[in-house]
Amino acid sequence: MTLATFLKVNPPKFKRTTNLTEADTWFQAMEQTLQVQLVPEEQCVKFLAICSLGKRCISGRKHDAFCSMMMMLSAEMPSRWNFIKNKFEELFKFSRMCQGTLGDFEEWKCIKYEGGLRSDILSSVGRMEIRTFSELVNKSRVVEEYVKKVATEKGSPR
Repeated sequence: MTLATFLKVNPPKFKRTTNLTEADTWFQAMEQTLQVQLVPEEQCVKFLAICSLGKRCISGRKHDAFCSMMMMLSAEMPSRWNFIKNKFEELFKFSRMCQGTLGDFEEWKCIKYEGGLRSDILSSVGRMEIRTFSELVNKSRVVEEYVKKVATEKGSPR
């Protein structure tokens, strides 16, 4: 994912506050935005840093401005920047431990979906052990249509 693509979703703006609660709230909102947009791990820290610095680092020469802004922040406010960096790393590690991988979430959605299926549909679809949510939904619909068709054929005289 490119930075331009990520910025189109209007990620939360950092207000350069010294209030730790507001900074923490911003981190949580950014973390959620990064996860929803499926930003790769190696880009998360970069995007977070860029969003925390504001638009002036993004215009013009992105990389040079980013580096110079980081150096200014490090020189002017080392304790605040270190706190923010450490807090972000802590939250990021914690979220990865709690949420697992995308595949785990997909499998969990499939299990929950199967739990809500009618028994006649579940008996057919359950044997397939499908762990891709969209595929499971599609197969369930096909089986449901088939069950309806069989039921109408049994009910109508030949």
